[in-house]
Amino acid sequence: VSRAGPLFGVRHVGPQPQRVAPNLDLMALDVMDSLKFFAVQQLKVETLVNLALRNRAVESFFQAVPAIKPILVLYQVWHMLQLHGPHGDGRWDLAICDLPTSGFVQGMYQIPRTLQQAFRMGPVHNYATGMRQLLLDPARAGLVLVTLPEDMPVVETLELQDILFRAHGVQPAALVLNGVVPAVDLGPLDAQFGLNATGGLHGALWAAQLLQGRRQRALDLLPRLAQAAQGRVLQLPFLFRRDLPLPQIDEIARMRMHDGALAVPA
Repeated sequence: VSRAGPLFGVRHVGPQPQRVAPNLDLMALDVMDSLKFFAVQQLKVETLVNLALRNRAVESFFQAVPAIKPILVLYQVWHMLQLHGPHGDGRWDLAICDLPTSGFVQGMYQIPRTLQQAFRMGPVHNYATGMRQLLLDPARAGLVLVTLPEDMPVVETLELQDILFRAHGVQPAALVLNGVVPAVDLGPLDAQFGLNATGGLHGALWAAQLLQGRRQRALDLLPRLAQAAQGRVLQLPFLFRRDLPLPQIDEIARMRMHDGALAVPA
């Protein structure tokens, strides 16, 4: 389910680019839609493809094979950039692809090389070569890793960064530490009440101390992240609200503008 669509008043984001604002398109990436996209590109007969994909056994097979998902999604992204990027009709100058998991990202980087080795020539080899060239060219694509300010998410992110560097020579374009709570000044409260705080005031003081501890843990993790990303670490604040409408997203964007764009050049 797209979380971006409702921000622009779009209830359903489909597999085709949809203009939702000036110079902004949205599209949803789903494994079966990507499979259909690939099949139509190869067979050229959409009716035949639709007939085959209605078979539940076919859908179950592709949903059950983990390696299929990242390569199909990558193929669709690569092909759409061929059509609409700078070397196509120029409709897009920037493409941002929100990826789901660390394992998915590893597959996107590893599978094209595996296909190149398995198919020494022909269309599959050419597709794999094009996709791998896109991913490994820092002038065309940048990987932005996002983590939460907690030990386990940070460890997983650093492990992914290390795997990608050792296997493919890829360094992240940036690393985002998301949800850093703001600084809390406990001085006046602590000095005035301290252990003598009671009732609701005691709860408020405890909550402030809790937030202060969470912020300090985030700051303690920053040196490790900065070393892994060669200093390219962005902190995004935790906003105390259930939803995140466009004005708040714009506010965050303005706060981080001086650090550079978190995006993938088309």
